[in-house]
Amino acid sequence: MTITSDTAATARRIGELDQYMAQHVLSPSGEFVCRMLGSCQRSVLSRNRSSQAGASFTAGQLSHVGHHYDLLVNGRPARTLVIAMETGRARAGVTLKERHAEVMKSASLTFGARNPHMRGVTSALRLAVGRDPGADREGEHLRLDGTRAPVHLFDAYAMANMRLCSAVVSGTSKSLGNPTMSRNCTPHMAATIQILEPTLCIVQGVEVYKALTALMTRRRQVAPHLERARISGVDTLVAAFTHPSAMRLTDHWGRLTSAPYLYETVAPTIRTAHQLLSGDAEHRRPAPGP
Repeated sequence: MTITSDTAATARRIGELDQYMAQHVLSPSGEFVCRMLGSCQRSVLSRNRSSQAGASFTAGQLSHVGHHYDLLVNGRPARTLVIAMETGRARAGVTLKERHAEVMKSASLTFGARNPHMRGVTSALRLAVGRDPGADREGEHLRLDGTRAPVHLFDAYAMANMRLCSAVVSGTSKSLGNPTMSRNCTPHMAATIQILEPTLCIVQGVEVYKALTALMTRRRQVAPHLERARISGVDTLVAAFTHPSAMRLTDHWGRLTSAPYLYETVAPTIRTAHQLLSGDAEHRRPAPGP
């Protein structure tokens, strides 16, 4: 299996996404320019007005796009986009460049030192390039044709949140986000997918998937938890799972040990997607009879 990347294509996508976000979400000066800001803030405050804990609303938390996002596996495009709900952090005005730096900081940590979300992302990305889940550093690096230094998997995928703002209980990471926020952010997700043109979307969370279906057409199930769909004119595979840090242990897959959901649900689903995208599925078909 040969893996390469088209860094020039990725740079163009980052530039186009940056331009869109500057016009519709977060200006270069750091001003939040989304026209739905008031609606989202009101939806949070009205639902939590009687709560003594208070609500905190943080705006403008943009996406991560790795510099080697445009992967080619066996010469075929293999662009992976992870879609989660929100960051749940109080840091506002996070640019694309800053988000990339945050994710690459996580890449510098050992597997066990990452939070459950990023451990789940690690496992999913390993599977997306045909590897098994694991905690070893070597398995997190790609040796791309034409590059001298190995490339970390975190620099070879994109991650976008359904909500580009976070609403939480003040002083905590407990989400107070709601369907209004998801619905208002749908155009931004649509534009992100249109620009990034993922071949595989890994959806983390039942509510995230529910929100994303508003954009999905021409849906066709190809395996449990995996379907083909068109989103914003982009034909892609959609793998839908629980969040890696789900509260129920049976749904939690942000670890390696004692994680049946990872091995029984996530792994076979993403392996099927990898086979379809890399052409391995064609090679594994039995030869036609006489």
